[in-house]
Amino acid sequence: MIIRKGDHISISVSPYTILFICCLLILAHLVSVDAFVYQLLPNHNLWMMDAASIAMKVSTSTTEPNQKMIYRYDSPFFSSESSTIPSALIMLNTPIKSNGVCTKNNSNDRNDKQLSGVLDVLWKTSSYRICADGAANRLYDATVTVGEELSTSNKYLPNIITGDLDSVRTDVLKYYEMKGVSIVRIEDQNFHDLDKSLMAVEKWIEESSLDKQSQSNNYNDKTSTNKKRRAFIYGGFGGRLDQEMGVINALCVWGKKESFQHTNLAVYDEESCAFVVPKLPTKSEIRIRYPDKCMANEGNDLQQTCQVGEGPTCGIIPIMGRCESVVTTGVKWNLDGNMPLEFGGLVSSSNHVTDEVVTLETSSPLLFTTEMIVRKV
Repeated sequence: MIIRKGDHISISVSPYTILFICCLLILAHLVSVDAFVYQLLPNHNLWMMDAASIAMKVSTSTTEPNQKMIYRYDSPFFSSESSTIPSALIMLNTPIKSNGVCTKNNSNDRNDKQLSGVLDVLWKTSSYRICADGAANRLYDATVTVGEELSTSNKYLPNIITGDLDSVRTDVLKYYEMKGVSIVRIEDQNFHDLDKSLMAVEKWIEESSLDKQSQSNNYNDKTSTNKKRRAFIYGGFGGRLDQEMGVINALCVWGKKESFQHTNLAVYDEESCAFVVPKLPTKSEIRIRYPDKCMANEGNDLQQTCQVGEGPTCGIIPIMGRCESVVTTGVKWNLDGNMPLEFGGLVSSSNHVTDEVVTLETSSPLLFTTEMIVRKV
């Protein structure tokens, strides 16, 4: 409104007009009329950031290839790569075989016992080995010949036996103590023997990380391979169902711990393998070693009488509840993200790995399973 009094003119502007003008300025700013905004509001960054720029930055940080978070499972049965990654093995209290299908020598040679296929490879791949309570009995019975307990030659000595130790036999404890194996009794019944063994792995990760840090100037680089570790749990399947569920729950719980952030945690026996793949924004890449294919391509590079590996049969299991979206590549029946996975609905079992690398992008953590294969050469 313009008011004239004599030679003087005054202008009166209503609050609604001011609000309207402000809205126009903000609208102009949001549609990226940058030159206009910078001329009118040269210090606009002090009070308002460009919303479009923010959205663009968020999108770029998650879509640029070098910015993606990747979870990788590389089979420990690729012999040329296995020895380069620090690995720990936990043996659970489950029956194990000696002089099985992978024995180098004649099974009648009682002076050189050898574990069965999967366990033997995991043992040789690992530098830190743990027996969870009664697993020490299993290892002893499978590898120590009666009457030769005092022999100095035993290639199957664990680094530590731990748990509440209510299952391990007295003679077995005495034998391994004599051999210099650490015995750690943990009475706390709020934790399973597997948890207590994973505590030992956690300590090993911390100590080995400190060793690596002192040896490498690149350790603080988040992309450094010096941080990568593997932890194998052997014997988690084939027994009581409630114990199997407890093992799978341990995968879910311990896999989320910060101390296991750079550690591949997986469960094995002679027939199955399982591990948890994380949800988005992490993309999972899985590379298994299918023995029949590798034998044709590699020959007997393990210098053993057998070949060991995973697949091709696999499963994608919604173990942590309904999973709204899963996108896969590299399996026979791929998922395109349009069909949720859940118990009581769709579960991808008896699928088959077809490509060298399987990829998964999932809205919820999933359990990826494969069968284990042992082939005599």
